[in-house]
Amino acid sequence: MNEIPMETKLNLRKLTNVFLLGLGLLLPIQPSLWAQPMPHHFSDITALPDKTMALSLSGSVSNMFNLTSANSNQFMQMFDLYLVEASTNLADWTRLALLLQTNNNPTPLLFRDTTAAGFSQRFYRTLTNHLITGFPKPTGPFAVGTFSRILTDSSRSNRYGIKTNNSFMSTFWYPAEQPRAGSLPGAYSETTVAGDRNFYNFWGWSLQWTSVVPQFVVYSIPAQPLASGTNRLPIILHSHGYTCDRRLNSQTAEELASHGYVVVAVDHEDCHATVFPDARGTRYVPPGTVGYGSALVRSRTNDVQYLLGELGQINTSDPLLAGRLDLDRIGMMGMSFGGGTAAETSRLDSRVKCVALLDGYIDFANYSALNSQGVQKPFLAMSRTILNDGMFDCSPASQRLYTLATQDATWLYITNTRHFAFTDLGWTVDMTSYSRQGAVAIDACLRWFFDTYLKGETSPFPTNPEISNVQRK
Repeated sequence: MNEIPMETKLNLRKLTNVFLLGLGLLLPIQPSLWAQPMPHHFSDITALPDKTMALSLSGSVSNMFNLTSANSNQFMQMFDLYLVEASTNLADWTRLALLLQTNNNPTPLLFRDTTAAGFSQRFYRTLTNHLITGFPKPTGPFAVGTFSRILTDSSRSNRYGIKTNNSFMSTFWYPAEQPRAGSLPGAYSETTVAGDRNFYNFWGWSLQWTSVVPQFVVYSIPAQPLASGTNRLPIILHSHGYTCDRRLNSQTAEELASHGYVVVAVDHEDCHATVFPDARGTRYVPPGTVGYGSALVRSRTNDVQYLLGELGQINTSDPLLAGRLDLDRIGMMGMSFGGGTAAETSRLDSRVKCVALLDGYIDFANYSALNSQGVQKPFLAMSRTILNDGMFDCSPASQRLYTLATQDATWLYITNTRHFAFTDLGWTVDMTSYSRQGAVAIDACLRWFFDTYLKGETSPFPTNPEISNVQRK
């Protein structure tokens, strides 16, 4: 058969729909996502005159969650991912596309398979399950892989209030090979952490967050092979905000990884919850249990410096990253209290070549050397403009660092953003009408900064309209 005639389309649709049901039941996915009101399905498959194929996909997430009207509207601004795979023989399948649809968009999702003209026959399948996410697709050329590792610092103990514990969790995101058929996006976080109202009720977003985020997926695929054909990869370390956790900037981590970086974050001892892959289970650290003082500052910088030491061992023996880390190109970023951790670590450790502050909170009572010396290496500081959110104004401290800098320093505002727009919450529950545009601008600034000071590229400074009051040396 030299082409796919129009009458064959119905046979393909029938065959696909039969297979869809089996695919939806057999692939491992969170049970709470099974049996939705309208599963993903092909609503039309059309052979075009140029022998390409036009695919139309539909599905509905209505009534997925028992939410109030306001929270439902919040959820409907999030996204659903459609996984489309293709085959020529119903035995060997390849991933064709991962498509994104906003939940409140009722129109069918359209995709054109331009590769179909090269085959005598073509079959399609899509996962019937909903794949809900709060984030847009990463913009870089690479797919993203992820894994988590336990780090054990034998020189310390009493971690998370457990006298015998000297371990903490880390998560890596990295550029990966394109996914094979059947590869699914990973979960955003452990369900017990994502659904933890002990933290999110503290900020007043408990119902919005815990009703939907335990269902979230992200774009990174667990243990996906590292992208081939690349050189040693630059590294970006991340320090989370006070009582947050290592995954609360997953969207930015995936965005940077898709552009060729290995991003690593750890759970500090003030994290609101952490899960070990053993019998210890979830550990909660209620807000206020671990104070803001100098002991926490030392603990956090010790975490990062221990991680820096472990990167050499990871580069030697890790099954995924061995031989692929560029230990001479390490940068760091930190959000809120993590901004202080990042700035202090960069001042203390010559292995960190540059640092970015995401509305970084720096109490100079705990950072006297920063107050007198600055960081004295390339740094970027981004601050918010909405100050009526009950949080400290972080900009004076970062302005002080900018004043102390002699060169390679950038300070700016991201307009119409609140403090948590510098985390994943800007895409989900801490939204203003501008927070998503602000989040895109934040990512653009980070890519420019790390491309400039880790990759040595001469990238143009971003022009997003949300970037304002730019000061550069």
